[in-house]
Amino acid sequence: MVKKREIPEDVKLHFKDNRKGYFVFEGKKYDVQLVDLPTIIEAQKTYDKKQFYKVADISQMIIVDPASGSEPFIPERNNKLDTDPYAYPHGLTPPLKHVRKRRFRKKLSKRAIEEVEREVERLLEIDATAEDVQYEVVDDREMEMEANESDVGSQNIDIEESGDESESDEDLAAAIDRDLEMMDEEEDEEDEKEDEEEEDDEEEDEDESEDEDEEDAAQTGEIEQKRQEIAEIKQAIQRKQRDLSTAPNAMLKNRFETDINNLKKALTLKEAHLAEMNEKEQKEKDKQL
Repeated sequence: MVKKREIPEDVKLHFKDNRKGYFVFEGKKYDVQLVDLPTIIEAQKTYDKKQFYKVADISQMIIVDPASGSEPFIPERNNKLDTDPYAYPHGLTPPLKHVRKRRFRKKLSKRAIEEVEREVERLLEIDATAEDVQYEVVDDREMEMEANESDVGSQNIDIEESGDESESDEDLAAAIDRDLEMMDEEEDEEDEKEDEEEEDDEEEDEDESEDEDEEDAAQTGEIEQKRQEIAEIKQAIQRKQRDLSTAPNAMLKNRFETDINNLKKALTLKEAHLAEMNEKEQKEKDKQL
């Protein structure tokens, strides 16, 4: 009848109040009841069974049943209903039977909410009249790290050397930027030193006989300086690796990994330069012999 849109005139729906009424169909009278569904259901419409369009949100349903008008859905306990008698306990499909009880969280009563509000107001009043207040800031990341250390057992992380773990992500990002600037400055200094070394080599070729002793001393000092720079880069790599192992999120881990890769590249260049300087010094000593 609905598909043909041919509804007889004797089909009627009449409500006695907001929830209950009766439905007349083919000369028979049925009791009806308006109930609340456990959750909101979307109503969709389609013309080709491929594309669907949302047309409504459904939160209530009319049940036509001879017994629905007289029997509540929720059983009584001590002559009282635990919940709203018009709250339908089931879903629309057989697997969702008693879904409100099995899968939905129990609602707090109004009395419980009022008791919690009164207790909060009492605590706020006590805090307002307090003469001295002490508090402690707890970092969840420290607790997570301790739990990871207890689970793994094989990782031994020195937290004190890595600095204060309670610093924020912004502080860590600023520290990373400072380290990158220091690396850029070191690379610029290295380029300047290489230019200076090239100029020194040209001057040494011109005045080799006069400044042999000074050249040896300067070259020895450059080698020692280069070794010191290599040691500093190795220490920076170790610090970054410790920071990587204690990083609280994936973004900081990616930053630390990028810093470590850049430091390793700089270390490779400096070690290669040091090897060239050592080889050059050895050749000069062989010439003198």
